Parts: sequence; C-alpha cells; structure tokens
Amino acid sequence: MTGGTLIVTRKTSRHQDFVNKFTALGFSNVSVTSLDKDALYFKIDELKPSLILMDAMFYTAGTPYMIRVLLKQKQFRNLNIAVFAVDEYPADLGMMFIINGAKSYVDINDGENKYEKGLLSVRNGEKYVSPSVQKSFELCSIFPAPARILTERQIIVLILTCCGFKCKEIADKLCISERTVNNHNSEIHRSLGSKKTHELIIIAEKIGLFTLKDLVFIRMKYDFKSKSIREEKSKKNKKKKVA
Repeated sequence: MTGGTLIVTRKTSRHQDFVNKFTALGFSNVSVTSLDKDALYFKIDELKPSLILMDAMFYTAGTPYMIRVLLKQKQFRNLNIAVFAVDEYPADLGMMFIINGAKSYVDINDGENKYEKGLLSVRNGEKYVSPSVQKSFELCSIFPAPARILTERQIIVLILTCCGFKCKEIADKLCISERTVNNHNSEIHRSLGSKKTHELIIIAEKIGLFTLKDLVFIRMKYDFKSKSIREEKSKKNKKKKVA
C-alpha cells in the first residue's frame, strides 16, 4: 500500500465504515489499524503511506504529544499527518495537534458539510484547520510551544507526582532542588496537555509512560483514635463552651 492512506483509530467496530467513507471520498489505497506505539511505527514503516489520518481520541488527551513523538523519529519526520475528530474534543486541545506537527485537523462537530470539505482538502494535499480550532488560534495572544519529549528524569518526577509525593519529598529523593522539580512538573503538564494530577495519571498511563502497577500511593496520616475517645473529647469541649 505504499503511497496510500492509513487510518489510525481504536474504534474497531467502525474500521470498515471508515475505509468505506474515505474510499468514497477519493482517498487512495485506504487501510486501517489499531496498533499503537512501536507496533504502529513498524506498520507505518512497512506501508509507507503518503497520508496518515489519526483519530483525535487515539491516545485520548495525549494524542497531540504522541504525534510529536512520532514525528521526532528520524524516519518519520516528513510524514503527512491529518487528525480527524468524530467525538467531542476541546478546541484548545485541537489546536495542539497543529502546534505539534499535524498538518490538518478536521472536526465532525463543525457539521457534516464542513467535515467533508475539510477531508476533501486533506485528500487534495491542502492544509485544513477546523473553524473552531482556527478561532482558538485567533484568540491566542501567545501560541503554546510544541511539546518536548519527556526525559527519563521527568518521567521519574511524573511517576512520583502521580504517586502523591509532594515537591519537597521528590526533591529529597532525587537530590535536586524544589525549583527543579517544579520546572519538571510544569514542562510535564504543558507537554501532555494536563492541568491536574488525575488528568496526568490518565494521559500518562494511556500513552505508556507507566502502567498503573508502577504507582504506589503513599499513606496519609490518619487519626486512628477510637470513636469513644473522640466523643469524650467532644463532650469536654462542649462543657467548656457552656461554662
């Protein structure tokens, strides 16, 4: 299928529908895969498609980062990647696809007509950006920088953060400053498009930076005093207030 179109999506029940849809729109030699990470790289290297159509939700919120990782591979630097969204996907995250190297972004939530118009533009080798994402670009006073590929040290900081360790604890464990830990965490959140730790856990696990088995949550310091002691203390406090 050298020179054809490769669709990358986890929606296995819709694989044939996608092939039929894109073939009907004039895309050449259409095939589809659900492979990811290294297996996906091997598939791309085998097929050498002229166009990759990647489902925006393939790695959920981590898809923009993983496109950046893919395009950083020496053999894939010139890949033509277009992203298509058939689920709801925030426009600000959609913007990150373009910033991280995708040439086009097509969103069915713009309406069927604009969706097909966008796909036809992609088929013709033109760049296309969804109107909702284009609006996000227009509203930006400063464009976000492309994601940086996380280093081994940053991945360690990521795991410790997701396990519940505080900045100072991480700094002590890794023999680095708290400022360095904060800088690492800022870069991790920016690159992965996350804002909160629970989002970080979901994204990082989805894109394979760790497995849930790697997370060992630290114990919190709970008050294990018996209920009777707590009740007795409460009664004494009430008596003091009455007095």
